[in-house]
Amino acid sequence: MKKISYVGFFICLFFSLLVPKANGKNKTSDKYSVSQDNIKTFIDFLNHKDFNIPDFSHRLAYFMDSVIYQQPDTIFNVSCRLIDNCSSDKAKQWTLDFLFYRAIDSQIPWMENVWVKLAERYYLKQPFGNEDPGWIERLKYTVKFKKHCLIGEKAVLFTALTPQGDTLNLKDLSGKYMIICFYDPNCTHCKEAIPSLHKLYKKYTPKELSIVAFNISDDINLWRSFIQKHKLQDWTNLWDPDRDISRYDNFYDTPLSPSFYILDSERRIISKDIEIEEVKTFLTKQLSAEN
Repeated sequence: MKKISYVGFFICLFFSLLVPKANGKNKTSDKYSVSQDNIKTFIDFLNHKDFNIPDFSHRLAYFMDSVIYQQPDTIFNVSCRLIDNCSSDKAKQWTLDFLFYRAIDSQIPWMENVWVKLAERYYLKQPFGNEDPGWIERLKYTVKFKKHCLIGEKAVLFTALTPQGDTLNLKDLSGKYMIICFYDPNCTHCKEAIPSLHKLYKKYTPKELSIVAFNISDDINLWRSFIQKHKLQDWTNLWDPDRDISRYDNFYDTPLSPSFYILDSERRIISKDIEIEEVKTFLTKQLSAEN
């Protein structure tokens, strides 16, 4: 008869605690509330000498995905509790690294909020001392840049130039929802996406939707020709070729062209890093439900 090891018994106990209860007691409307027993069990497991057994990462992933309420502040707070309660630096660094890189690799846009806050709290303020200095500097720059354009944060409403050379501030625009689209008129994808976005724009009233089509190129003639060709004069066209008026590149991450940001009535970022079809789907669903 095989003997069950202490670690094996603990794993079985741990897994059983993670299974959501059928009576729904683990479900709550409090977004910060999670099963305290589950967290304590995990902390005990992290502090066990054999915490880094091969399948531990799968169990931690299950815990964060299936037990914790899926909301960035909740995930961040639980992550901090797990990290802070590790009794050894080895366990603490392993847990931080796992949760940090898992958030980076996630396909969920708001998980960016989690890794940015973890970086600020730990790698940049409480480093373990074995991190590469060059990596820390790059992370510091990335976090400083990313923190301005996280989902849920208020967007920076900048001032920029119109095609006629006048200045305009985004604060002056109405619309329950605002889309800021950063694009290059010479970009192949933009030549299809921007006219498609304009068709969507024409379906709604100014009270419902405002769109800022922001040209990131430095060729004013190309830009003006693009506006004329696609009859885009009826929405807000802006640019800042020297980037010294708007400083938009300090506040918005625009790795692709086009890059879309959707803001709500309070001008909080509610969606980003999406394709034109996703923009259409989002607006159709939101505005149709409200009408």
